[in-house]
Amino acid sequence: MEPYKAKKLPCEYNFSKELLKLLCLAKESYGEYKGYLRNMSYDYRSFLECSYTSDIYYSFKIDNSKLDSADMFLMPYKNKNNESIVFNNMKMALLNGVSYTGQNGFDLTLFNKLNKIMLNNCSKNNKTKGSGHLRKVQTYILKPGLAGSSVSFIPPVYTELNELMKNLCEYINSLIDEPFIAEAITHFQLQRIHPYVSENGKLGRMIIPIQSSYYRKEAPILFISESIENLKNTYFTLLSNEEDNIDAFIKFILECIIDQCSRNIKKIKQLNKIYEHDLEEFKTVIGGSTIYKVYPFIVKKICFTTNDVVSECKLHINSVNKVLNKLVEHGYLVKEKKKGTNRVTFCYTHMFDVFSK
Repeated sequence: MEPYKAKKLPCEYNFSKELLKLLCLAKESYGEYKGYLRNMSYDYRSFLECSYTSDIYYSFKIDNSKLDSADMFLMPYKNKNNESIVFNNMKMALLNGVSYTGQNGFDLTLFNKLNKIMLNNCSKNNKTKGSGHLRKVQTYILKPGLAGSSVSFIPPVYTELNELMKNLCEYINSLIDEPFIAEAITHFQLQRIHPYVSENGKLGRMIIPIQSSYYRKEAPILFISESIENLKNTYFTLLSNEEDNIDAFIKFILECIIDQCSRNIKKIKQLNKIYEHDLEEFKTVIGGSTIYKVYPFIVKKICFTTNDVVSECKLHINSVNKVLNKLVEHGYLVKEKKKGTNRVTFCYTHMFDVFSK
């Protein structure tokens, strides 16, 4: 098997009736989801923060991480290792990506910067020491499965990467294709190029909402790793074929967009009911005014510590403890020190279950 010879973008694809139908459905689904998002019972930005945390979890799962869904919102409190560090770094990387592209568009500096941020403070090893730079070695993609699996795909030789990445950035900035289609083509090309020693998959999936934000001139609102993870065998097959099948991959990404919008609408409906029900109960069960200052923070973070609430809400620790203890007593929160964490945390299980199931 020879290293992949990537073709320069833009690429040709068949704008078939099937693709047009999927594109129209994706746009319709995205618009419907956006409507539900903007009319949530609480601040939709809190939902987006939780959604991106969920997206990072599923992005790790696509790469066969052993993370459990119970860890999803606890990663800031997990004992430090390279996995937890990368997980927490990805939020900073997304914010940096959106800010950078809003001012400068896409360039190689951006991709190097994001790869560097993702691996910042990780223990140095063969996968992390070259962070922030295009790889200078040949890499091989193994078939998913047990150790010793055969090679399924060989990315381009490293001497071609600089030119290929510059071409990719020129394509993204050109706005030559419809945004959803451009996002699919970009992801396909980036994964086939495999420009870095590690974290190419996570970086590529993070680029999708950054690119969407760049095209639409708004904050990123849709993260699709959950839907990709649900179909990851198809995902890996399409990305590792020796022959380019860009038509099939575009359709795959459109199907994931449609599916993720549907999933998110369902979550929003459930979360609205939880928020409205619990907020009404707090009037009699909890009482006082402090809960109305604390509750917006709870729905934003899902899992948190006492000090987090004190710092964010600018409240006295005694007032915070009083409210949190009442919420634990009445079953709204679960207080515990989970295995592998370094803090006692509270978990808002009503909303946690919506994101973790």
